[in-house]
This record gives sequence, C-alpha cells and structure tokens, in this order.
Amino acid sequence: MEHDVDGKNSRELEAQSQKALQAQFSAQEGETEAQTMERIQRDPEVASILQDPVMQSILQQAKDDPAALQEHLKNTQIRQKIQKLIAAGVIRLGR
Repeated sequence: MEHDVDGKNSRELEAQSQKALQAQFSAQEGETEAQTMERIQRDPEVASILQDPVMQSILQQAKDDPAALQEHLKNTQIRQKIQKLIAAGVIRLGR
C-alpha cells in the first residue's frame, strides 16, 4: 500500500491483506471468550495495538459513538490496525 504510489492497486492489496488476516485467525471460530483473550495476549502485534494510547482513545470513542469509527477508518494506518483487531476477534461486528 505504501508501494502503490499511484493508488491503482490499493483496493486489491487491502482485500488480499484482509483475507490473509482472516485466514490467520480463522481458527478462532468456536473459541470461548477466555480462549480468545488468551490467544490475543499471546499475539505481540495485537497487544501492541491495544496498548497504544491513540488506539485506546479511538476504541473508547468508537464504543461511545460507533459512527465516529468511520472517520478514523479514513486513516490507512488506523484502518489496518482496526482490521487486525477485527480479524483477531478483539472487535466483534454485528453481535
């Protein structure tokens, strides 16, 4: 995405990145909440995202005002972190 300077392949790259994340965490289906939390704590990238003060603020804001998340998703770095948290099961959509 940082190498796609003209933006021609951004959507495809993002879609493939999301597929890879989903495949990485596909084993989470059927996990208990305790198992999910244990797995999350063992993932240094997820733990790093969750410890980031900016991300903590964004997640709190999203909890209080879910529509605000749409604004944050316009930032590529934030969007990638949010997608990682969704794929890891930290953020659950439509449940």
